[in-house]
Amino acid sequence: MNGRHGVDELSTALGGLSMVLALIGSIFSVSFLGWIALIIVILALVRAFMPESPARDHENQVFLDAISKVPFLSGFASGSRPRGKQSAAAADFERKKRTAQKMWDNRKTTMYFKCKNCGQILSVPRGKGRIRITCPRCGTKVEKKS
Repeated sequence: MNGRHGVDELSTALGGLSMVLALIGSIFSVSFLGWIALIIVILALVRAFMPESPARDHENQVFLDAISKVPFLSGFASGSRPRGKQSAAAADFERKKRTAQKMWDNRKTTMYFKCKNCGQILSVPRGKGRIRITCPRCGTKVEKKS
């Protein structure tokens, strides 16, 4: 794959679309949907194995710009844009994803609480009994069991 374009978001979306079309075609016994799905998969593979070109990057960017305007699909396009060019929703999605991953990784050693006053996520070590937690943002004090 050296010097090849590789799989980008548009190729992934084309693959997903073809899977949906093939599934619908097989459920409702519509054979031409299977053929359309096959053509779309071939198109996605051709895009992935093509040599790198600005035209493929431009196609992908147009796709990402179009998909970012759809509210429930805006997270799909968040991983590919340069860091400074992300929309606010995409940046918020990335931050929440990183926070959730960190909370999952540290779930055995750390407990997480949400401040009732300001919403800040607070982390405390597990197994320390009843402790007093002070929110660094608003100063609210809460006593919780860790």
